Formats: sequence, C-alpha cells, structure tokens
Amino acid sequence: MSKTGDVKMGGTLRLVQLKDFDTYNPFTSEGRPSLPELQDAGGLITVDPNSGDYEPYMADKMTISKDGKTFTFTLRPELKWSDGQAITADDYLSTFAIYADEKVGASLYSYLYEGDKKVTWKKLGNLSLSITFPAKTVQNLETISYLTPQPDHVFGAAYRAKGADGVKALWDLKMDPKDLVVSGPWKVDKYVLGERVTLSKNKYFGDWNKDSAGRALPYISNLQYNIVPDINASLAQFLAGNTDLFQPTNRDQLSQIADAKKAGKLNVEIAANIGPVASVDMLYFNWNKSSDPVKQGWFRDKRFRQAMSMLVNKDAMIDQVLGGFGFAAWTSVYPLYSDWIAPNVDKYKFNPAGATKLLTAMGFKKGSDGILQDSKGHKLSFTLITNSENNRRQQLARLFADEAKKVGVDVKTNFIPFNQLLDTIGPEDDKAKLDRKFDSAISGIGGGGFINPVGVASMLQCGGDLNNYNSSKKCIAPWESQMYNLYLQSRKEFDITKRKAIANKIQALQAENLGNLYLVSQSSHYAWDSRVKGEYPKKIATPLWASSYFGLRNVLLSWIDEK
Repeated sequence: MSKTGDVKMGGTLRLVQLKDFDTYNPFTSEGRPSLPELQDAGGLITVDPNSGDYEPYMADKMTISKDGKTFTFTLRPELKWSDGQAITADDYLSTFAIYADEKVGASLYSYLYEGDKKVTWKKLGNLSLSITFPAKTVQNLETISYLTPQPDHVFGAAYRAKGADGVKALWDLKMDPKDLVVSGPWKVDKYVLGERVTLSKNKYFGDWNKDSAGRALPYISNLQYNIVPDINASLAQFLAGNTDLFQPTNRDQLSQIADAKKAGKLNVEIAANIGPVASVDMLYFNWNKSSDPVKQGWFRDKRFRQAMSMLVNKDAMIDQVLGGFGFAAWTSVYPLYSDWIAPNVDKYKFNPAGATKLLTAMGFKKGSDGILQDSKGHKLSFTLITNSENNRRQQLARLFADEAKKVGVDVKTNFIPFNQLLDTIGPEDDKAKLDRKFDSAISGIGGGGFINPVGVASMLQCGGDLNNYNSSKKCIAPWESQMYNLYLQSRKEFDITKRKAIANKIQALQAENLGNLYLVSQSSHYAWDSRVKGEYPKKIATPLWASSYFGLRNVLLSWIDEK
C-alpha cells in the first residue's frame, strides 16, 4: 500500500469494457462488469483483505443476537446519495423487498432465502435496521456484505406504485445519466454507446469514506472506459499505452507485454502467474428444450454427459489456450481452493475410446458420413455457443469440437454477444425457461465466497438463476435435490472439517452426473501502467487473496502519479 505522503489526488484511470454495458438499472443488470456495481458504495459490512474478517462499512455499528440469526446495524449519519438526500434505513428496506421479489429477477434474489424460508428485515429507526435469517449459517455475514442499498425515493417509489414492472422499467441506457442517483465513489457523466463511458467523483462519498489519514476517498477523480469488441482489442489498447490496467489470460499476452516493456515501448509493471483465479469456464447442455425432445433426451442422459466429458481435453486447453498457465477444473470448487477439492472427481477425464463406448451403449452408430446416429437415425449434431468478446472461450469451444469430430460427434460453434448469450441461457419468462433456444454453451462463473466455496444457492438449486443446465424449478434427476439439500446442510455446519466432508459429497454428485462440465481455471496475471499506484503489499498478494476477492488493488486506494 502507498505511504500517506506519496498519495496524489486527481487524475483519470483509463480502462476498457468489452462491448457496451447492458443497463444502468441495478436490479436488472446481468453483465460483468456491471455499470451499476461501479456506482454502488458497497454493503453494510465489508471484508478486511488483511485479516479476512467482516467489519462495519456503510454501517457504523453492528451487533449479533445470541442465536446468531439477527444482525442489527446503525448506519453512518454522513451517508448521502449523489443527489444529496440522506441514505436511511428506508433505502435498505425497500431494496431488500425488491431483491426478494421473484418477479423482478434480481441476481441477489436467492440470497434472501434459506431453502423456502425468507430472510426478514425491520426498521428500528431512521438510521437503524435489523436483518434476521431463518437459520444461523456460516455465510450470513457474507450474504449481508453483498446487499447494497438503492434509493428508496427512486426504486422504492416505483415498486410501491407499479410493482416489479415499475422497477424494471427504470434506468435503461437511453436515460440522461445526470438523473442517476448513486451511492458510490463515481457517477456517470457521459455514455456514448459503442465508444466511451466517463465517470466523475461523487462528492458525497468521501464524507464518510476516508483513508487512515482522514483524506476523502477515492483519490482518483475520473474513470474512463473505452468500449472495445473483444480481448484482443483490449490487449491492443494496453500495448498502445491507451489504458492503465490489463489482466493477461495466457503466455502469449504476457510475452507481448513483457517484450514491449523490454523494448522501452511501455512503462508498465507485471505480476505474472500468481495462482489460480477465483473463476472457472464450464460447458453445459440444455435440459430444457421441449421443442426438440430428441436432443433434450440426449442431454438429460448422464451417459451422454459423461461421454462428452471424456471428449474434453483439458491438458490441450491449458497448453494451447492458456499457454501452460492454467489448472484443470472438475467441480464447482475452483482450483484456487485446492484443499476443498474432493478426491476422485476426475473420473470422466479425457478418453475418446471411453466416450465412444458410452455412446455405443446409448445406441449410437456411425452413418455413412462418419457422423454418429441414434437408433432412430438422428445425427449426433449440436451447436455450442459462447460469447463473441471472449477469445479464450471461443478457443475452448473449438478444441472441444475438434476432439468430438474425431469420434463422430458433429459440434458446430457459434459466438454471440455476451448479453445475448445471457438472455438465451436465462430467459425471464417461465414458459421460455422450459424451451430455451440453445443446445450447449460455454460460460464462466467467478467470485462467490471463500467460507463455503462449494458454490452458491442460485447455482445448485433447480431453476436457480445461475443453474445452467436446468432452468425449470422442478428437479429432473434425484441427484439435483440431493445436492441442494447437502448444500443447505453445509451452510449450517460451523465445523470446517465436517463442512468439507459435506462439500465432498456434493462434488461426488457433480462429478458423476456432470450437470456442468467444468473445464479450466486460468492462472492470474496482472499488468498495469507504472503511473497507477496503490497495489496491495506482496504479503497479501497470495494466490488466495490476490485472485479471489480483491484482485491486486482496491481502486478506492489507488492513485495516479502523472510525473
């Protein structure tokens, strides 16, 4: 971290965004990174990167009841929205109510339920509130840290007047950004679609958020996002000296940056191969394809998924796509958390002969064109989609298609914009969820907690927002409900040894049934222009901390040295 006397105020941090953001609306945003998240102050509590402990943040004080289920908060009196109005308990209460309304479809919906039991909240005063969970769990504090407030006088008012539709109708990208009301360190000044987004400091944020010297945060005055089409364009911007931060994803990108630095073309810092990132890419098949019962039948047969798993050449993916800097993934536990990964979860690793044997057992035989056909003559052919901005996932898709072709499986690849991919995989309408318009896809998941890193409810629950293979609320196979019930059990287990044992059972079900075919995790690399200062000290830039929650820096404590 920087010494107090070194810090300089002001300047612009130059960044890139792959394609446009999707919305200003925090309740409907699905993109990553999310523009609304950039404008959020944070939660009632936050986690200290040095200790891993949760501590008050927007709250000034926190108390916990003896039964561990009720958390009471007193808000900081200096909190204000960007329009100058005070942030009060009412803002939190209306936000929680909107999050908990399934019709809104907010990404934090599942966090306000424990199974079918709802989290409750209560206003205790203008600056005081309590949150009560149905049960004492190891993840209650983690959940609270995710809950950020939104302005009651905007979203709460719309919700009371018109319900979920009123909330969803607000804040699309056509609105004038000067009318946005935010709590975070920066607010949008101007957005030119397809070109650039600029944000400037929210003058009220520093009234309550200060550094150890009492200086108002953030140090940096402005953020500028250049909109680019894909990762290659993002790298080109960094190599041209037009942006400040870049995360290489493979050896080739690292080499290009290192060569430019060595040649004196770039004045940059590089932190390479720190450890596995807290994210993973995964391939999955659509179990909800009622208009195509043949494919739906294939995709729901675990023998089919086991065969497809045996066509995933993870060694080649790591070598050819990640340049050797990567890790094979087998379950919902990221390779980062190596001591949580269950034994024997690589049962269906790369084995084309084994895949052929399983497909033969299902009744597939090769036709005259070399493509496998089922017993009724349907060719084993399907389309694999992923997002067009992500060159890495496109290469993973092509590698899988190449291996599949060798045994007679016809895999067509199609790359579409990220937001279109999200709409295709996760349609809002319940009827559409039973007939999703894709065969298979590759996407990624990142973040989540480190206290119980086996996953999150919305990923493990049938019909959960992050459940890729089964978007219907009804479990189709018995192991799905077994897995979710084990997850709920794990949340209530405070003995970490016993919690890991439950996580092992969950992973055993995942490895056998393969709802998701987990592919690879990258190793984390960071590169940044030398004018950007304030990265974390090396003692916490370990594989766990640098790549899971915090990255290499807290942007609030970063600063620009323009010399």
